[in-house]
Amino acid sequence: MHKINQRIKDLQSILEATKLLNSSHDIDYILEELMHTTLRLLDRADIGVIFLYDKMDGYLKSKVSFGFNNISINLKPGESITGMTFNQKKTMHLKSHEEMINAMANMYPDNKNMLNSRISKPLNMLQSSISCPLIYEDECIGVFVLDNYSGKDPLNSDDVYLAELISVQATIAVKNAEKYRNELENQIELRKYSDIIELEKNRYQYSTYLHNKFTEMILNKSTVNDIVKEVSILLQTDVFIIDLFYTISSYSGDFNVSKDFLINNKHQFSNYMKLDEKSIHYSDSMNFWVMLYPVSVADEVLCWLGVILQDSLINELDMITIEKCSNIIALDIMKSNEISMLEQSMKGDFLDNLLSSSNPEFIKNFSKRYHLDLNKPHILLMLKLDFYVYESQYYKLIKFLYEEISSLAIKSFNKSLTILRSNYVIIIVEKGYRLDNSELLAFHKNVLERFNQMQPILRVKVSFQTIISEIISNYNYFRSVFNRTIKLFELIPMDKPNGECYFYEDFEIRMFLLKNDKEDLTAFVNRYLSPLLSYSNSSKKELMETLNVYIKNGGNWTSTKNQMHIHGNTLTYRLNRIQELLDMDLSDYSSKLKIQIALEILSIYPELKK
Repeated sequence: MHKINQRIKDLQSILEATKLLNSSHDIDYILEELMHTTLRLLDRADIGVIFLYDKMDGYLKSKVSFGFNNISINLKPGESITGMTFNQKKTMHLKSHEEMINAMANMYPDNKNMLNSRISKPLNMLQSSISCPLIYEDECIGVFVLDNYSGKDPLNSDDVYLAELISVQATIAVKNAEKYRNELENQIELRKYSDIIELEKNRYQYSTYLHNKFTEMILNKSTVNDIVKEVSILLQTDVFIIDLFYTISSYSGDFNVSKDFLINNKHQFSNYMKLDEKSIHYSDSMNFWVMLYPVSVADEVLCWLGVILQDSLINELDMITIEKCSNIIALDIMKSNEISMLEQSMKGDFLDNLLSSSNPEFIKNFSKRYHLDLNKPHILLMLKLDFYVYESQYYKLIKFLYEEISSLAIKSFNKSLTILRSNYVIIIVEKGYRLDNSELLAFHKNVLERFNQMQPILRVKVSFQTIISEIISNYNYFRSVFNRTIKLFELIPMDKPNGECYFYEDFEIRMFLLKNDKEDLTAFVNRYLSPLLSYSNSSKKELMETLNVYIKNGGNWTSTKNQMHIHGNTLTYRLNRIQELLDMDLSDYSSKLKIQIALEILSIYPELKK
């Protein structure tokens, strides 16, 4: 009971010390108070030192101590008990003189001589030690060390418990003080920044200053994100860019709102994204005012610059900052678009050369640039995009979708090249031994999911189909495989849902049939299916559907019944009726084959059903 009461008193002492520490931002004062608290709580300790790690020169430096005579000592990480604790990030409790001497064996001679000359008793009288790391976010920022001499009880597990509690509070207090110091330094820097602005109150001077600053940043290869960050510091508020498809492409601030909060509430901006002028509106969800400033070139809006405001008024200097930021962002977007167009042009030339099998030197050099070995087997993934949109928005939309697909292809395949041609996205993928149909289908599924996620922000309905080609064993066969693959889009039935994926082998029979004259194919269908196609009874549709399912199931009666969810007697009746109309035996191989071919022809030319 006495031990429990003592621990409660100790904890109360630490709590009182913590309150005192957190009321100050002076690190030296904090460390001194920690030592006073330690002396009160741990009367067995004869020596105490707090070391803080200096990242600049890589030393653990003693900051405050007792039991020394004005000692100042620097230890390397790994040196002696202190350095070992720093590296291991774990408390060390040495319970005997022998353990301590062994742990101090790697101490530099100068440091050891200094200790012998400055401590109140010689080193050979030390009998125990506790060394606690000061840990902040998994990083060791210093070490708290306690030693005691022979003649007293050795430092025990209760002392370890208290030392670790004190070290935790020391860490919190030191980091709070450092944070406060950093905030003061930042405020000083911001005041310097404000002083510069105050010196250039003149509108022209300030405008010139910003123009030169932003231009210099771009010339030094700064990104749009860097510009947004700079403007956020200048305005002391959150700044973001929202593109034509409501994507928050850049953000800096955390003054008033977070990026995640903006993303979750971006839908509310749609009514205020004007094409010809800025808009300022109050957001109830944010409890702030929001400015949306159109970034445009030649009356074409590229995106909007968003600024979180405390009120609806904005001063002249801040408005100049926003305007100059808008101009420089527009130039950077134009530059990026030019580079993208140049790259697409090069990819288009590469595709043309592959299709014509000409200019092998260009093909070789381009393949090397994109790490493609065309002597290895490849396959084509072709995505056909279909949507209705105004011509002025067509290029932006298809470019946006292309970039999304290209990004997914880079993540999905080890070696691939994505090319945009009209409304087709063509992906050349190396057919490694690990690449199978399941991975190709997984990629298609990822594209479909991404399209579904984007659909609410695209403002238009986008549909697409994917066809995966046969294997291209050598680039000399690229043209023939390309032509066959793109032709397959014409064979996809009109009633197929959006976002379907097909493999070349799904169409081989149809490709074979297409080599025949349409009149011959029509005659074949009429010869074997005409009685059913011309059947005037209302059950015609049910009979055609039953025949389709039955043939595709290989004439399996049970599978057909289960797939169509009908009673067995119903299926038997329908099959008998079909046989009567066609005057054919559905159990006969030759009859089933003819019907199957006729049905394939109907899938190519659905108009023959009429």
